[in-house]
Amino acid sequence: MSGNPPALHGARVLVTGAAGQLGCYLVPALRGAGAEVVALGSRPGNGIDVAVDLAAEDAARAIAAESPDIIIHGAACTDVDGIEREPARGEAGNVRATRHVAEAALACGAYLLAVSTDMVFSGRGGAPYAEDAAPDPISAYGRSKLEAERAVLAASPGFGVARTAWLYGGVGKHFPRTVLTVLRDRGGIDVVDDECGSPTFAGDLAEALVALAAVRASGILHAVNSGRASRYELARETARLAGLDPELVRPISSAAFLACYPLPASRPPDSELQNIRAAALGIALRDWRVALGEYAPRLAAEILNDAAPS
Repeated sequence: MSGNPPALHGARVLVTGAAGQLGCYLVPALRGAGAEVVALGSRPGNGIDVAVDLAAEDAARAIAAESPDIIIHGAACTDVDGIEREPARGEAGNVRATRHVAEAALACGAYLLAVSTDMVFSGRGGAPYAEDAAPDPISAYGRSKLEAERAVLAASPGFGVARTAWLYGGVGKHFPRTVLTVLRDRGGIDVVDDECGSPTFAGDLAEALVALAAVRASGILHAVNSGRASRYELARETARLAGLDPELVRPISSAAFLACYPLPASRPPDSELQNIRAAALGIALRDWRVALGEYAPRLAAEILNDAAPS
């Protein structure tokens, strides 16, 4: 054990989206790194220190009043299909909110690290995408997140944007949770086999964000578990690790799936991300299969056996 102090010892770190899927891992990870955490949420609740509507006009002032040294902006409107129906939701929850967070960071002299998405890419050629690949989103959600990225970097080139993908774990809806829930309730599930990406465990992303914040990483970075999977492969592995027969997961093409279950927003066919810049800083996430192997049994205990929460 090193005698050095934790990476963020004494730093005051404000986390937006602290009660969300990522936040439930990020807040304890930051505290473990020695940070004093200010947990910000959209509404009052257990574990929330400050409740702020980030899209509201007074949001920047409310954040700056907390005098953080670092802001990790994990809050976002991630309802991909809802934003496709109502683009104004993405404008408010992703673009305007991020501008306010960036304004607050500038006002109080804080370093800002914002979380973004693989959906800034079309997925129609070019994967695995490196950090310098040209974005070309094909959904209103992707466009709103790209605008948010640009707002962060326009505010200061010293700020950072960490793109992630196919995030799972923690509270709320995510793909492995959906897979096990459907298998439990229906005894089988059809999953597309021609949509590929970088499955990423939220706990691993949280640790990577702590490391990136500690070195004040700037510009665009990719933070995903290594390796590539199709939705079908991810679903089968989730089932297997949960102790279920992976043959209960049936392959289906995206075209056939959408014919049965139309969705408003287009998804990238292949949005695998390549981590080059963070890896050069010594920050790399483990293989997705290893991460899922650790997480899926806990999720199965919750969903299939009504045991301890994940």
